[in-house]
Amino acid sequence: MPLPAGGAVSWPPPELHVVGKKLMEWDAWYSGEGDALVSVYSAAGSATTPLSQTFFATDKAHGASGPATVARTFWGQPLTPGTTRTKLHVPVAADIAELSANLLFSEMPTFTATDSATQKELDAFQTDGMHSSLREAAELCAALGGVFLKVVWDETLSDRPWLVPVAPEQAVPTWAWDRLKDVTFWTVLHQDEDLTIRLLECHEVGAISYGLYEGSPTELGERISLTSFEGTEHLAELYGEAGVMLTELPWLTAAYVPNVKPNRIWRGIRCAANLGRSDFAGVELLMDALDEAYTSWMRDLRLAKSRIIVPNSMLESEGPGKGARLDMEREAFVGMDGMLASPDSSGITLNQFKIRVDEHLATAEALFEQIVSSAGYSVQSFGGKGDVAAVTATEIEARKEQSLTTRGQKILYWRPALQQLFQALLGIDRLVFGTMSAPEAGIDVAFPAAVKPSMQDMAQTLTLLVSAKAMSLKLRVQTLHPTWTKTQVDQEVQAILAEQAPPPAARPAVEPAPLPQ
Repeated sequence: MPLPAGGAVSWPPPELHVVGKKLMEWDAWYSGEGDALVSVYSAAGSATTPLSQTFFATDKAHGASGPATVARTFWGQPLTPGTTRTKLHVPVAADIAELSANLLFSEMPTFTATDSATQKELDAFQTDGMHSSLREAAELCAALGGVFLKVVWDETLSDRPWLVPVAPEQAVPTWAWDRLKDVTFWTVLHQDEDLTIRLLECHEVGAISYGLYEGSPTELGERISLTSFEGTEHLAELYGEAGVMLTELPWLTAAYVPNVKPNRIWRGIRCAANLGRSDFAGVELLMDALDEAYTSWMRDLRLAKSRIIVPNSMLESEGPGKGARLDMEREAFVGMDGMLASPDSSGITLNQFKIRVDEHLATAEALFEQIVSSAGYSVQSFGGKGDVAAVTATEIEARKEQSLTTRGQKILYWRPALQQLFQALLGIDRLVFGTMSAPEAGIDVAFPAAVKPSMQDMAQTLTLLVSAKAMSLKLRVQTLHPTWTKTQVDQEVQAILAEQAPPPAARPAVEPAPLPQ
């Protein structure tokens, strides 16, 4: 969709408010911040952040009396006046998101083009910086149900474009069936109680548009000149007052990668039906219960500290109005008749409660296993208990079957998105930096195996295939080095052929002609 004209327009759009509330909940679990969890689940803290103020203010504008009634939650219980918060958070949500990213991008995928010129430019994008951006995007994708990636460039910073991940709460997408038609990203450049300045960036096929708006925390406001704010003046210099860059590319310069589909809770919401499902969806209350179990365990530890109760006769007065104290280093006390319960009693009571370790451990382990399983992973993927003996790749795959199945499912969404994004990268690279690539021919994306066999197993397999004359030299190199680019593979093949080439035959010695008699 084109950039909005501005005015008294609610922002974010009202139809996305239900999405924003859920994203806030998932983000609170992902961040692990106690204040964020209290803000989400506590009625008293439901409007403490600027984003939540926008959503809940809209609810009130539509006649809602307050946050919707939810189930009892540990983080939603109010704090007793005069006490400090002792609630403990177990970062299982962050661990799940990190595991998902590691399963997908522990190694860089291989990108292959059909011609050498395009392959050369494609290899230049496969850097550590690109690898880290994809891994970051994958972690956000697992936590928030999906992630946007956009192509950016700055000739003063780099000699080629790169990818930047964008969280879904900062995007307003438009869909054509189940495909992303265009997307508008928005960033708050300045905000106070009365004024909010937002930069909107619309990516559509063939063009990128920028617009600056001056409004309030809940309204977009009027569109103003890009030169009105210090951080956007360069956009006016590059693309004029209208802020439009014509890319003339047949692809979007942005893409949405869903984590897993379908999304069970938004199937009936038209604007959100194509968004992905978070790994935390459906296990929020289980994670809340896990935090309560660990907090109870730590409470047992605090209460189980050894304490003694002594009679007043053992206390030494500090003076009138200053109380009394017990000298723990004093070795002898004189008892007073009538002060002890019995002549044989010392008057000292030892107090130490039992720590219910087994009960808490069993509860926490059961909750953790259910959370991980419901999120789509094997408990063994998180390490912990188990033998440390050497195992084969086949045994590892059997133990982590559920995690590897989930990885394969996510690759189905990542592969086409990366194909389109890298075509757009090459297109911008050609348009802005003048390279000689041809992305129209298409790009193939291959993810490396999640579990690699040992070098010994690999050598035995390759030896058998070579003996059966069932594998070429190039394929052997690709199998042994799955993360290498096409250029690296070709160079290694040439090096091997050069080593295997027989030495040139020695020239036969020429006998000198006999001298004439």
